[in-house]
Amino acid sequence: MGSEAIKKARFALLFLLFSCLFVWAGGYDAQLKKAERSVASASKTVVWRGYHDYQSLYMKGLLESDKALQKRALEGLIKASKRLGLDATRYRNALKSVAPATRQRQAQRASRSRTLSRPVVRHTGKRARLVKSEITAHRLSLRFDRPLSKRDVHHFVLKEKGRWLYIFDLQPAALPYAIKRVKGDGFKEIRIGQFDPRRVRVVVETTHPYQPLWRLEGKRLEITLPGASLTVRHTPSKPQTSRSFRKHRPQKEARQGRRVRLKRGAPAVGAATGAYRPDKTYTVVIDPGHGGKDGGAVGYRGKREKDAVLALAKELKTILRKRGYRVYLTRERDRFIPLKRRTRFANRKHADLFISIHANAAPRRGGKIKNRGIETYFLSRARTNRAKRVAAIENSSDIKSMDRYSKEAYLSVLNREKIIESNKLAIDLQRQMLMSVRRAYNDVVDNGVREGPFWVLVGAQMPAVLIEVGYITNPTEALRLFSSKYRKLLAEGIANGVDSYVYHNLR
Repeated sequence: MGSEAIKKARFALLFLLFSCLFVWAGGYDAQLKKAERSVASASKTVVWRGYHDYQSLYMKGLLESDKALQKRALEGLIKASKRLGLDATRYRNALKSVAPATRQRQAQRASRSRTLSRPVVRHTGKRARLVKSEITAHRLSLRFDRPLSKRDVHHFVLKEKGRWLYIFDLQPAALPYAIKRVKGDGFKEIRIGQFDPRRVRVVVETTHPYQPLWRLEGKRLEITLPGASLTVRHTPSKPQTSRSFRKHRPQKEARQGRRVRLKRGAPAVGAATGAYRPDKTYTVVIDPGHGGKDGGAVGYRGKREKDAVLALAKELKTILRKRGYRVYLTRERDRFIPLKRRTRFANRKHADLFISIHANAAPRRGGKIKNRGIETYFLSRARTNRAKRVAAIENSSDIKSMDRYSKEAYLSVLNREKIIESNKLAIDLQRQMLMSVRRAYNDVVDNGVREGPFWVLVGAQMPAVLIEVGYITNPTEALRLFSSKYRKLLAEGIANGVDSYVYHNLR
């Protein structure tokens, strides 16, 4: 009887495992069909949208090691490139390297499907239909035929010449009409339109900035308009719920699926330290480079990079948490984590910032004394031999399985907006690190902000940078990196850089 129960349990476990695999596999079908429709459109603007959708899907396929998704995305990129008159050679080369593995995987999936006799499960998600919209007492009220959840609402702001666009995306949702426009006092125009088949977009256009708030009450969404008397200061001190108004966070682009919680009762400036205190809880993921079997660079007196950066990451985590940030480390101990899993971890935590910490190494024996200093990198194609050399060292741990064509295609789909934001973050971190450590060590060299193809940053859905905190092969800097005093100054500098970036870009 016991043996029979064990067999049933094993079968149930296998059934559940394959169910999860099939559900996940079907999760991208809707996005692929949407991209396919866009590429087939007669509008060149819509074709470009499909091209970018296929780029995003290809990146997801590489990060998740999903060969079938890579294949379909590359085929779409080839079609879109042909429609747009672009060179698709890199995509064709990448497709050749993916196709054989894809056929093998499809055969394995077909075999599993026959064995289990299971259909593929797809997420369809019923759309909430707008029933009524009205403006009363400086508030826009939208009522739907079913309740909305926090996940259904994504908001951001765009600033153009002389106007501000406060945008709220509701998904999945539908309208009984294509677009509705309303003009009124305090705002230039409100537009409610069907942005795509599953997304309703609400745009509040003003000629001056304001702080919109929004709340959910079952089937109703309310958004405050300019002139509303309710402000964040008057919100209750109890934990935030869907009924309490949420403060809109201005930013240059949407971050899909992001949730931001107001931090109650925190002063704008710390009374003791004078450090900036964010009025919201932002999430920072810190990545101590290397770990486990990948020791990184070995420097003066056998000191190892993986140990130095882990100690610094823990120091930084403590400081940022005291300043009100939510902080996660990709590793808390000496263990190996593949590069792609690090940014995947940050994406799943809905991080606002991703900071990977490393220590540099001199390329030759004669440079161990000469080479020194701090430098910060953001993701881009390497334009200098120095950037290529540093990237080659940091990338060496686990991307050997990716062929040259996949790497070229991957770098061609980098998110330009995230590169710009990452560059800003790198500048703030570099400046604040130097200001902090030079209070006690005025000989620290500034190697500047650089760009390079660091694979640990690829796939990050937030501003992401890689810091080389010094040369572990340099005797002076190696000893400093293992000094608690220097490490604390360095961590405080990085934290100040985070504060500066948040204050000027995310508030």
